[in-house]
Amino acid sequence: MLHITNGDCAAAVLSQVVQGSIIPWRDVLHEGPVRAGLSLEELSEERAAFIAGAGWGDAIGKFRERDAAFRRAGEHDEIVLWFEHDLYDQLQLIQVLDGLAELRGPPISLVCEAQYLGNMAPERAAELFALRSPVMRRHLQEAQAAWAAFRASDPTQIDPEKPRALRFLGPALLRHLEEFPWTSDSLARSERQILGALRGGPLSLVEIFRRIEEDPAFLGDTVLAWYLQRLEKEGLLERSADRWRATGRERMQRLPRWLGGARVDEAAPWRWDALSHRLR
Repeated sequence: MLHITNGDCAAAVLSQVVQGSIIPWRDVLHEGPVRAGLSLEELSEERAAFIAGAGWGDAIGKFRERDAAFRRAGEHDEIVLWFEHDLYDQLQLIQVLDGLAELRGPPISLVCEAQYLGNMAPERAAELFALRSPVMRRHLQEAQAAWAAFRASDPTQIDPEKPRALRFLGPALLRHLEEFPWTSDSLARSERQILGALRGGPLSLVEIFRRIEEDPAFLGDTVLAWYLQRLEKEGLLERSADRWRATGRERMQRLPRWLGGARVDEAAPWRWDALSHRLR
């Protein structure tokens, strides 16, 4: 069997439960460019360059190893996908399903519940493995459509209401769209949450992280630190020692940010309307 999952923590749990090869996908696809028109390998090169530029480490070797193993997926007797219900995992899931959509060979099955794999007891993982569901053509079609829309240069192609077979995908895509500038203040949801947490005074990274935690989870502390640094460069935050505080100033200038295939900068026309729950 070939098992594909979100990262190394989940892979460590699965290694106690299942037999076969395990591929950790590892990519934080909700940040940085995920442009259309690139092959898996080309996209991985671009993603690795972004990850290195963000200071998150050297990913290119791991991505090349991952991609080579993924290209050999058809050699296995069964492919089992293990993913969670949050945006991080759902984007990985649709990328993997898109890559497997035209595969003619082993059956594909899916383990995806509103539970987190990285801290799961091995006994529970074994239960879920026994209950894994077959991936059908409708799952693959939904994933292909959602992956194409996510990578498009026009993010209004993303429709959170379309997915039905992949039950966690719609809410995850909605959370992605909430990262576009809002009509009310031009801030993303994550930025609004950070500034809201700091209204009472300076906080450490850990304290901010605890106050803005979401369920399903949205980001880890490494990405949060990157957000804080971006807001500091834009003039909205200041740091003293290990504590952050809001400056109370308006944004000086928006730094460019990639959300999927869309480059968001001062000239980008898209705004998230929280009342209609639509990007316009």
